[in-house]
Amino acid sequence: MLKQIRGNMKRAVALIFIAPLLVGFAAWGVPEISQFSRSDPVRVGNTGFTGLSVQREFDRYATNRRLAGDESFSREGAIAAGVPDQLVQSLVTRAALDQDALKMGLRVPREAVREFLQTSDQFKNPRTGKFDNEVLDNILREYNYGVREFEARLQSDLLRDQLTSAVVANGKAPNALVDALVLRETERRTISYLTVTKDLAGAAAEETPEALKEYYEANSAQFMAPEYRTFTAVILNDQAFSEDESISDEELLKIYDATKARYQTPERRTLHQITFSDDEAARAAAQALKDGKPFENIASDEGKSLADVTLTDVQKNEIVDPDVANAVFAAKAAGDVVGPIKGVFGNTVVQLVSISPASEQTFEEVRDQIASDAQSRDSKRKLFEAVETIENARDTGASLADAAESANTAASHFGPVDSFSFGAGGEIVSGIPGDVLKEAFRLDEGEESDAIEFKDKSGYFFVVVNEIKPAAVMPYEDVADEVATRWRSAEEKGRVARTVKSIRDEIDSGKTLKEAAQTLNRAPITQTINRRDAAEPLSESVVEQIFAASKGDIVSGPAAIGDAQIIISVDDISFDASAVSPSDISVFTNYVGGQIGRELADAYAGAVVADAKPRIRQDQIDALFSDVR
Repeated sequence: MLKQIRGNMKRAVALIFIAPLLVGFAAWGVPEISQFSRSDPVRVGNTGFTGLSVQREFDRYATNRRLAGDESFSREGAIAAGVPDQLVQSLVTRAALDQDALKMGLRVPREAVREFLQTSDQFKNPRTGKFDNEVLDNILREYNYGVREFEARLQSDLLRDQLTSAVVANGKAPNALVDALVLRETERRTISYLTVTKDLAGAAAEETPEALKEYYEANSAQFMAPEYRTFTAVILNDQAFSEDESISDEELLKIYDATKARYQTPERRTLHQITFSDDEAARAAAQALKDGKPFENIASDEGKSLADVTLTDVQKNEIVDPDVANAVFAAKAAGDVVGPIKGVFGNTVVQLVSISPASEQTFEEVRDQIASDAQSRDSKRKLFEAVETIENARDTGASLADAAESANTAASHFGPVDSFSFGAGGEIVSGIPGDVLKEAFRLDEGEESDAIEFKDKSGYFFVVVNEIKPAAVMPYEDVADEVATRWRSAEEKGRVARTVKSIRDEIDSGKTLKEAAQTLNRAPITQTINRRDAAEPLSESVVEQIFAASKGDIVSGPAAIGDAQIIISVDDISFDASAVSPSDISVFTNYVGGQIGRELADAYAGAVVADAKPRIRQDQIDALFSDVR
C-alpha cells in the first residue's frame, strides 16, 4: 500500500492535495495505513457491512450476555471463542436470506412491524400487560439502536421468518424414526469383560543397547529436531520515535481551535415522558399537567411509576424518537409541558424537569492533553516517514539492514530459532515479538516481507529470512533417555496387545471368554450398561464397539485409563420402551420434528449463502478485534 501511495504522490496532480492533507493531519492525527482502504470487510451482493457494523453486533452480543447476568462473560474470552466470526456469519446469512426473499417479491409492511411491537411480550409493561413505549426506548438505548435502524431490523427478521416458514413445515417426526430412537435410548447390553494390564502380559523384554538403537532407527520421526530459522528484522515502534520536544502554545492553540468540538459537552435535559396510543387521552393528559396535576399522578393512571417515565440527563440524540427530541429541546424552561407530540410510536406528552446547559473546556484546561496527543501524532508521522524511507531504499536494491540505516534505525538479527522461540540448545530466545516470529516462519528462504503492522497497532516491522535449517533427526546420543522411555512404553503396549490377541485367538478356536481368561488366572466381570452410563474402565471407543456389535460378538480396545486393554463379550441385548411414558414420547416426537425442521432451515440458508458468494475480508475482521489476539 505504501508503494501505491508513493507512486500516486509522484504525480503532479497530487501536489494540489498535499497541503490540505498536512493541515488536516495536524488537527486530527496522522491516519493509519489501513485507513486508506475503504472496502467493507463483509459484503453480500449489493449489501456491505462496515467494520463499525461488525463492532456494533459484537457490542450488542456483549449487552445481551450482560443483561442475562452472565458473570463469566469477558470480551477477551468471547474473541478467543470465535464470537466475532460467528457474528459475521450471522450477518452474511441475514443479508443473503433478505436478498433471496426480495427476489421472490416478499415484503413486510410497516403495519406488520407495528402489530409485532404491540403484541410482543418483550415490549409490554409487566404491570399493565400493554405495549409500553418506555420499555421499547430502554431496549433501543441498551442495544444502541436508532428508531429507523430498529424498524429495518424488525422488518428483516419478520421477512426471514416468513421465508423460512414457507420452506420448513414444523411437523412431528415420523413414527418409524421416533420408535427407532426410543429403542436406541432404552437399549441395554449385558457384557462380560476382562482387563489386560502389563502385569498380566508376561515378563518385560530386556532393555539392551541394541534394542534401544533398533527402536530409535525404526521410529526416527519421533526424535526430530524442529525447523530452525535465522532472520533479520527491523522493528519500528511508536515509542522509539517519540521525543520530548515542546510545542509552542501558538501551535497548540491552533489545534485546539480546529478540534474544539472534542472539548464541548452538549446540553442535557431531564424530563418525564409518557406515550398514549389515543390522541384524545394525550391531549387530556397535557392539559391536566398545565392545570397543575403532578406528572407522577399521570404516570400512576397508566400503571407506571415516576421512575418508569423519567429520562435523566439525556442528550438530544439519546432520545429515541427524533420528533420528541426536537420538541423537548425546543422547550425553554423547566416545568414546560410539551405535546402531544405525534411520534413514531404514538402521542407523547413531556414535562421538562431540568436543563444542564452545554459547556466547554478552556484551552488552559486541556493544553497538556493536546500537547500529549500532538506528540503522539508526531511520533506516528516520524514512524511512517521511517517506513517510507526504508521502502524507498529497498526499491533501489539496498539490503534490509542498509535500508534501516538510511532511516537512522538498526536491523536486529535472530536465530537460529524455532517457531516457539527456542534456540538450538533448548534455551528461550528473548526479544522476538510474536508477530515477527510468525511472519519469519511464513516466508521462504531469502524472501522479504513488506511493512507489516503489529496487531496491537504499536508500530510496523520488516523481516527477511536469511537461512532455513530443515527439521532433522536428532543424534541418538542427544535423545538416548527419551528413546529409553519410549521403548519401555512401546514394549509394554506390545506385550498387552499380544496377550489380547492370544486370548482372542483362543475364543476364535471355540473357547468362551471365561475359559480363555483362566490362562491369566482371572475371571471376567459381568455388567449391564446403556449408552450413557458406562463407567470405567470402559473407554468411549470401546462403548461404541459394544453397541455396534451383535449378541455373542467379542470386541476389544483401550481401557479408559492407562495402557491396559479390555476384551468384551456381548452376552445379551434388551430394550425397554415401556420405560418411556406416552407423554414423554409425544414431547420427544415434537422435539425431533423441530430439530428436523431446523436442519432443513439451516440447509436452505447454507445453500442461499453459497449462491450469494459472500466476500469476507478476514484480515480486516481480525484487525477489528486485534486488541486481544
